[in-house]
Amino acid sequence: MNYNTPTDRLLQILVALGQADEALSAKELSLNLEQPLSSTYRHLKTLLRWGLAEDNGQGRYLPGPACLQLAKKFDREAVLVTLAKPELKRLAELSQESVALMVPSNGQAICIELIDSPQPLRCCYQKGLAQPLRVGASARVLLAHMDALRSQAILEEQGVEDDALATYQQSFIAIREQGYAVSLSEIDEGIWGVSAPVVDSRNRLHGAISLMAPAFRAEQSAERLTRWTREVALRVSARLD
Repeated sequence: MNYNTPTDRLLQILVALGQADEALSAKELSLNLEQPLSSTYRHLKTLLRWGLAEDNGQGRYLPGPACLQLAKKFDREAVLVTLAKPELKRLAELSQESVALMVPSNGQAICIELIDSPQPLRCCYQKGLAQPLRVGASARVLLAHMDALRSQAILEEQGVEDDALATYQQSFIAIREQGYAVSLSEIDEGIWGVSAPVVDSRNRLHGAISLMAPAFRAEQSAERLTRWTREVALRVSARLD
């Protein structure tokens, strides 16, 4: 993806810090984002000044404390989270599995709410985690319900080409018709997942309800888990109108 303005490049650095598994140096950010090192340092100084980034003392950078304020504000006032949370809790209690609310952002599927399974052996996932919009039930449901040109552009940016792209697009037809997608070991080995879209009355995509479980357990009740997940997504969708 091309970012042409200084504001775009500054925000690209902020997003990269949020997505990274560890603190990053200015040089790593510069190389990964294909930005000049001088402008990377300049943008980092701005983020540091606003509390949106911090130096760990070793010349490596992390998201700053102001990001936590933004996250708390999002948690309190995000309409989709507010509408979906009671249904997520109900689905988690009914299924005894982990349930997440996923949204598309910047070429990724981001978990903005999560209810963990109460069972000792469960899917290891966290609120705030993101995965590429390429694999997994959540990603495919989100892509299937986007504008076709947008989903194609995202896949092309992630290196999907020609025959593989056509296969994706063909699978989206089935996903839209059945109202859900299922995955098995696509992201984590031994994990089964099902995801259903959250769309409003104008058919605009808002996110997806996803349920994740160890495959050995889910295989015994896959039909029931799929039905429950789809019903929850439909109820949340109805509340958007």
